[in-house]
Amino acid sequence: MKEAPVLTILMATYNGAEYLEKQLDSILNQSYEAWELIIRDDRSTDATPEIIHSYVRKDARVTCIQYGSVHGSACRNFSQLFDWAYENNKSYVLFADQDDIWLVNKLERSLAGLLKNEAIYGSDYPLLCYANLTFIDEHDHRIDARLPLPAQLSLPVLMNENYAWGCTMILNRAAVRKIKHIPAESVNHDYYAALVIGAFGKNILIDEDLILYRQHQKNVSGNVNKMTFMSRFNRYFSDTTYMLKPLVHNYELLQSFFDRYQNELSDQQVKMISSFLHQYQKSFTALFRTMWRYHIFKIGLGKNVVYLYTLFLLRKKVMAKVKSGGFR
Repeated sequence: MKEAPVLTILMATYNGAEYLEKQLDSILNQSYEAWELIIRDDRSTDATPEIIHSYVRKDARVTCIQYGSVHGSACRNFSQLFDWAYENNKSYVLFADQDDIWLVNKLERSLAGLLKNEAIYGSDYPLLCYANLTFIDEHDHRIDARLPLPAQLSLPVLMNENYAWGCTMILNRAAVRKIKHIPAESVNHDYYAALVIGAFGKNILIDEDLILYRQHQKNVSGNVNKMTFMSRFNRYFSDTTYMLKPLVHNYELLQSFFDRYQNELSDQQVKMISSFLHQYQKSFTALFRTMWRYHIFKIGLGKNVVYLYTLFLLRKKVMAKVKSGGFR
């Protein structure tokens, strides 16, 4: 009988003691049992290290590593974890946040979705599968909100926004080998991963809710209350500078990706990305023409209206901030 593949779960922790045990328990209780959990703690000052080590003692599949010298953010922590997974030639890689709760079949359904697509495209083809999620509050109560996700994520869409959440992702070995390294300065590890696979493979939705995604004041990103159209409208129009930092980060991420992969991209992809980056510097009109030509838009009319408005207002400030070194 063929041995079940081992799934490698990468968890970045920092001062997560409040919810960490619930997340760890949900991983230990998975219906699919062939997994390893690799935790890297980023110098926590609360009880997080003690909790981690208690689970290391409890289950041999849980390991805490001290790897790399980069610290200071969730993305940097995940970047170091991903470097470890790449160096150790891991076959199937998932990301885990410290404060969510995984449904009992999360691993089982993630692997099934990925293997289904490997059967279609081949195991040597870079594949990233992402899933739906259910929002919960600080007390584990479900929040009545849905996040519509596209069946696939193409490169033009990803040039503006990521819809694949890291805590729902599973990547095959070909994807890990293609990404190789997630730059610590990319702000969002999942965005960078989706961008690379959008260019060289496929990002495919597993249309099932597989985790309970916690909403609280310490969320690094992805707060559901900020995703509604009215929330975006009120936020963008009452404070037009609100989007300056995300736009700068988006531009820098795309530039970093392009600098690294330019020689591997298709001619069409090179033309699209280079034109977007160049016309961004020239004028809003030139930028819009490029976006229209290559269909570089977000998903949904309302989101595009406020997005184009903020680009019109902030494009010059974005470029000025990029040239001055960004928000580092």
